[in-house]
Amino acid sequence: MQGEASAGGYEPYLPEVVSDDAGLREDFESTPQESHDFWSDPSKMEDAEGMEFQSPDNSLPPGPGDPATGAYLPATETMPSKPNGYGTVADAEVFDRAGLGASTFGRLYFTFDGQMLNVCSATVVNSKSGSIVVTAAHCVVSTDGTGTLAESMIFVPGDRNDAQEQPHGMWAAVSVAVPQQFVDGAITDEEGYLLSQEGWNYDYAFLKMEEKDGQTIQEAAGAQGIAFGIPVETLTQIGYPSAAPYDGREEYMCASTSFTSNWQGGYTHDCTMTQGASGGGWLANYDSASGTGYVVGVTSSIAMGSRDTNSPVLGQTALNIYNELDGS
Repeated sequence: MQGEASAGGYEPYLPEVVSDDAGLREDFESTPQESHDFWSDPSKMEDAEGMEFQSPDNSLPPGPGDPATGAYLPATETMPSKPNGYGTVADAEVFDRAGLGASTFGRLYFTFDGQMLNVCSATVVNSKSGSIVVTAAHCVVSTDGTGTLAESMIFVPGDRNDAQEQPHGMWAAVSVAVPQQFVDGAITDEEGYLLSQEGWNYDYAFLKMEEKDGQTIQEAAGAQGIAFGIPVETLTQIGYPSAAPYDGREEYMCASTSFTSNWQGGYTHDCTMTQGASGGGWLANYDSASGTGYVVGVTSSIAMGSRDTNSPVLGQTALNIYNELDGS
């Protein structure tokens, strides 16, 4: 739980917000019931499409990324001191869903106009409120320059078969926190190609979910650890790719021991996942038996003409908006 020591006996380290400007924080217009009603027709979930964003290869200058803090909070289940991960997996494999891996990763359904139905991936992360989910900012805010907020946002942890299987329920998002840098500076063209620069260094967002019958999503599903700029040796990427050769009905994973830094100041590695995986967690120190790790980034974009998949790093700005939303 929140106050327990992590693997190795280290106490969780999670300082308070250091800036008055914690980014964009808004409540969704739809009530939880209205969001549930919007998605009550199963065919809508079958029709929801993933979002794909591509960065022009080597044409965007590198950004500084979100400054590291060393702050972290462990998962809600015991984390082994010597995690046993997956090594390197570039051709995405069906995720085994062991331990917390069965309940903390899921699929996010939403719309921007009530007509076009979209889907991303997301992760429940440990928090004081027990209600925080992390995903990509481009899954919650439009990138056409208007900064329009998504609507009717629903999260299904452990989703299978377009939410026909909901082993841990369906949860509505009630509020969101997004870096202002993303809102102001992350722009794409009509085909999804990245046009702007530094805004994409902050392609992450936190959602606060409803409580149901007095229970939080963390109490129902557990939560992964989260870290805001720590040393990373291995990465495991989880998501629901929905474009060919995948169909979004199953969860996949890639892993890397030889990732590199990208133009976002974050991480990049070789992975075959397609759109729909956006927003899925990138975890350090993931243990394949307990299904625990620390979310250090989320799936953001793919370099044009390659399989290089990018994630920003969660750092000081991420810590600020996480703490602000968690305490609201």
